[in-house]
This record gives sequence, structure tokens and C-alpha cells, in this order.
Amino acid sequence: MELNKKISFSSASLLVLALLCIIALGSLFVAYQYYQEGHFSYQENAGRKKSPETLEKNENGLQWIEKTLSTPSASSVGYLNIRSYPYIINESNKCKEESPFLIVLIATIASEVENRRAIRATFGKKTLINGTSIICMFLLGKDSKQKPKSILEESEKYHDIIQKDFQDTYKNLTIKTLMGIEWVCNYCPTAKYVMKTDSDMFVNIDRLLDLLKSEQAQKQNYFTGDLMKNNRPIRNKNSKWHMPHSLYPGEFYPTFCTGSGYVFSGDVAAKILRSSFKVKFLYLEDVFVGICLDREGIKITRPPTNNLFNSNPAPFNSCVYNNIITSHNIKSTQLIHLWKIVQENKERCSNSQRNQ
Repeated sequence: MELNKKISFSSASLLVLALLCIIALGSLFVAYQYYQEGHFSYQENAGRKKSPETLEKNENGLQWIEKTLSTPSASSVGYLNIRSYPYIINESNKCKEESPFLIVLIATIASEVENRRAIRATFGKKTLINGTSIICMFLLGKDSKQKPKSILEESEKYHDIIQKDFQDTYKNLTIKTLMGIEWVCNYCPTAKYVMKTDSDMFVNIDRLLDLLKSEQAQKQNYFTGDLMKNNRPIRNKNSKWHMPHSLYPGEFYPTFCTGSGYVFSGDVAAKILRSSFKVKFLYLEDVFVGICLDREGIKITRPPTNNLFNSNPAPFNSCVYNNIITSHNIKSTQLIHLWKIVQENKERCSNSQRNQ
């Protein structure tokens, strides 16, 4: 009888111990899931006391972001974390000596050597206009067909290239754009304005500065460009811009600006970046940015005149091109030729406009 009691007691002890182990493992599993969902992404969140508004006023770029949101972990399917892509080429000291009034981010690919050369000889050449500082930076991903050495040599010569470790494809243009926006937040957080454009564009920097220094522009929550309103997602699978219901089920996109050229105030960079962690990834970069703006409650400002930003080629006329900001589908040799004519006729066109 005594032996039976000992056996029963031992069995009960083992059963209790097993239950305690199961409870402990369950707790660990719940904690792990909670961590995976991003709730513990930043230690700063644990003791946060400042409101987002206070942080926005007192801190710049990623300091504010790190203290006001949790970044989804790498396992968060369907979401982009631009920080998970390491830099191959960086220009971290570009804004150390002086905070620029305008940063122009130009999406390009490695093979577009002539495009970059033409831009450096035209609208990307001016670094100071009437005391206003301007920085132009080229955005690249990794191209398996291009020798890395050639890009590195170009970077060492001009110091105007940013590159991260992702495949440089059309469907990764959102990653490329966010790379540029993250770079602004990290290394030029006090820039007044930012422009994102493409390598096949005519950009009239003088006209852009006129806009940004006018009463039309705002220093906070400002975003403008070629406005796209009430656009429906294209469901045709054969289209370059196909958008499946699974990625975007809505009937209309939020208002956005075409990716060929849009401009925003410096504070908007951090707001786009923080929303990018919470918006499901879309390869249509301009739509993705529009969704981020909508999530932040930022209303896009309509340009003061029609055809100021052109996502198609504007018919050439020297005075017309002196009055627009962008024209699309401009080849490198064409850009140099048009730029020369526009500069030669700048004074004549200006006088003609005043006399109207």
C-alpha cells in the first residue's frame, strides 16, 4: 500500500510539472508572436512620453520615426522595410557642410550612363542659383548585367550616386524611391524641399525654384506634381500597370502625382517613410506614395497653372519650356540640345511674358 501511494504521488508530480512546462511554453510562444508583429521593434517605444506632435517639432527624420512607430519585422509578408536593404554606395556627408534648399532625386539604372552625363551637364549642373543650394542625387539598385566597378568609379568621380542592394527592375521602383526618401531622412533631414524625378526628364530648375519660393508653396505638408485624381486600378493582366484585387481591392486609388516628377516639403519625407512600414507594398511607386500621403492626411496641392508638370513630352517651344517644370521622354542628346536653346532664350521669353 505504501509503495502504491509513492507511485501515485510521483505520477501526480510529473503531471503538474508537465502542465507547468506547457503553460510556460505557451507564454513564450505568445511573447514571440507579439515580438514578430513588431510591437517591440524599438526600445524607445517602451518609455515614450513625448507626443508625435512634440517630436515632429523638435526632432528630424528617423529620430522622430523611431520614436513614433514600430517597424514590421522581416517576416511581415507583403510589407516593405527599406532598412533591410544595405547600402552599396552612400554619400552620408553630402549635407554636412550646408543644408540644401532643394534635393533632386533622380531614378536611373546602371546602363543609363549617357542620361546621367546629360543631366550633369544641364539641370543637374547647377549647385547654387542666386544663393540657393541644390543637390542632385542618382538612385540605383543592383544590376547583374553591369560591372559594379564602373558604377563605383563613376561614384568616386562625381559623388552623386546612392545605391542599395536590391535588384534594379521596374517592379522595384518603389524600393528605389523609398531608398531616396530614407536617405533624405537620414542624411539631409533639414532640406527645405525634395523632388523625385526620372532620368529621361527635362527639368527646369529655375522655374521650380520660382514655384517653391512663391506663396503657392508651403514649408510643411506640401506635395505637388502632375495630379492624378479618381484613377481606377487597371485589372487587365496584360497591362504594365496591372493591379490585382489581392494587392489593392479598392475601386479608386487615392489622389497621387505621376512618378515622372513630383515635389514635396522636407518634412513630408519622414511622413512618407513612416507610413511605408504600414502600407502594403505596391510596385506602382507613385500610387504607393499617394497611399502613404492619404494615410498621413496630407492633401496634394494642385499646381498653380496647368501643364506645369508634364508626364508626357511637351511640344517644344523655347518660351514654353522656360515656363514649365518637367517634360517626359527626353533622350540624353535631346536634353542637351533643348537645354541650350532654353537658356539662350531665357531673357527674351521672360520679357515677352512680362509684356503680355
